[in-house]
Amino acid sequence: MKKIAGIFIFLVIVALGYFRQNDYQVNEQKVTTIEPASALTPSTSETIEPSDGFVEKTSAFMYHDQKIQYLIIFPAGYTQTTNQWPMILFLHGGSLRGQDLELVKSYGPPWVAEQSANFPFVVLAPQCPEGEDWLEKSDILAALLDDVLRKYRIDQERVYLTGTSLGGNGTWYLACQHPEYFAAIAPLASNPVIPDNWNKGFLSMPVWAFHGEKDTVLPLKNHEAMISELRKQGGTPRFTVLPDQGHYIAGVYKNHELYDWFLANSRQH
Repeated sequence: MKKIAGIFIFLVIVALGYFRQNDYQVNEQKVTTIEPASALTPSTSETIEPSDGFVEKTSAFMYHDQKIQYLIIFPAGYTQTTNQWPMILFLHGGSLRGQDLELVKSYGPPWVAEQSANFPFVVLAPQCPEGEDWLEKSDILAALLDDVLRKYRIDQERVYLTGTSLGGNGTWYLACQHPEYFAAIAPLASNPVIPDNWNKGFLSMPVWAFHGEKDTVLPLKNHEAMISELRKQGGTPRFTVLPDQGHYIAGVYKNHELYDWFLANSRQH
């Protein structure tokens, strides 16, 4: 009887051990299956530490066989809130091409963003390489925008585009090629390429263009021709000719009226 009792107790212990092992495996499997997706997939957004002043970041972006470096400036308010912010994409003029990102802060929205504590925009300022042209960069600029919009809290309904001279040409061209990104554009002192085929999304876009009356580098008549053709196509661009001014009209960027006008426009669908 003692032997039988011993065998019985042994079988009970083995059975309990089996069920406990199976129960652990089932529970372990349940834990795995209910793991939240956010814990398994890393976030692609980048966090900016809170700051009492603007925050400047520099980086480089690759797209296929092209590379472009850029500066992005966040106002203090961006770092202190969880709100989405409007953004200006700024294309500089020909004299700022190269590999020194300090150059792109010489004038325009990057300069204003670092001088004004309350500037209400994130500013994205890529640098065109020496000897190259913004007209060759529409695809990489669109890809850069996609990357920045994915990483940061940007209000995609309020993305604005501006540039002067070489950057003014690039502003017209990029907006014609990719109007889906922009709520409004402001090209300065440019010699735009009139499209053979007009993108319908571009025709309805708010435009405020500027040119110096006495510009001898890129004559006023070429910019006037673009404005005239756009109006013939049904567009309603605003065009400001600056009396007695030449090619270098970057002082326009110090006028708060331009930024108020930007903010009055949201992307059209």
